[in-house]
Amino acid sequence: MPKSSLKLLIAILGIYATFLTWGLTQEPLNTKIWQNSGARFEHPCFIALVQALFAMVMGGAYLAAKKTDYGPIELIRDQFQYLLGISLTQSLSAPIASHSLHYVDYMSYMLAKSCKLIPIMMVHLVVYRTSIPRKKKIVTALVSGGMSLFSLGSHPSAEELPPSNSSLYGLLTLGLSLFLDGITNATQDKLLKKPSQKRITGAHLMFALNLFVVVSYLLYLVLWDRNQWQRATKQIQMDPKILHYLLLYAVCGAVGQCFIFYTLEHYSSLVLTMVTVTRKMMSMLLSIVVYGHNVNYIQWIGMLIVFGGIIWEAALKWIGSSEPVKEKVPVQKQKQKQKQKQKQS
Repeated sequence: MPKSSLKLLIAILGIYATFLTWGLTQEPLNTKIWQNSGARFEHPCFIALVQALFAMVMGGAYLAAKKTDYGPIELIRDQFQYLLGISLTQSLSAPIASHSLHYVDYMSYMLAKSCKLIPIMMVHLVVYRTSIPRKKKIVTALVSGGMSLFSLGSHPSAEELPPSNSSLYGLLTLGLSLFLDGITNATQDKLLKKPSQKRITGAHLMFALNLFVVVSYLLYLVLWDRNQWQRATKQIQMDPKILHYLLLYAVCGAVGQCFIFYTLEHYSSLVLTMVTVTRKMMSMLLSIVVYGHNVNYIQWIGMLIVFGGIIWEAALKWIGSSEPVKEKVPVQKQKQKQKQKQKQS
């Protein structure tokens, strides 16, 4: 196996291992009714703050391990506009997507989220004029189509379907969320590949972006929603077991981000999104095993299409890397010798 493929495989396994555990922790953390407080732990900004804080510390350790001469303060000063733009689009995407659920049905929402690869590719092509190989476009279509089938195959209950019809406003807000996702991922690619005297790594982005997220959530909780902070800390005091789930959730997310930003640095946002999108499917499969959910035949077909596309791309890369590389230098030398013989004659 080529060295780059082995590193990618390790990164994928790292993403799967950490975020599958993260997903299993997230489900009871958000949905369980805790014994002493008698309520769910519904404090999304507080959870996001703890997650980002752990990820920022882990990003700082990751950056220190890289032993780069480009410090985080210098990075923020030089790339402030890029980092602010990425953190802004990243922070806005999720709440806009959640807001769209009030105006679109659940199926439309899941279908759009399953096709996350397409807006990223479109931003690369249209905004940044990035050339994308044809086989990558085909794999993107296969993975998006397979994930769409997998999402359509899950039959939500009537309670999960707020409106019966999708409004134009809802579809526009959902499309805006996907566009922001595309801008976020494509701009991260551009920043990592941006020519500069000092090299920007995935560790730089992990630390800096999480720092921006920590500052933004702290400002929000202090200036606009102090009650959420007070309610969260009070509920943790009443049910200390919440803290165990929260810490495990934050640690898994922080370690997983190391693998994510490594993949983003050495490969691309399209590869990373393909891994994270399929990871969500694997999380659902693991949830089936652990919590007893069901999978129907449409979802199995969707999974086969997704993994078929990924295996096909991997096979093409394997065949391409195993083909012998033709030596061009000896051929050129032979031509030079032939020309010299012709001159001599």
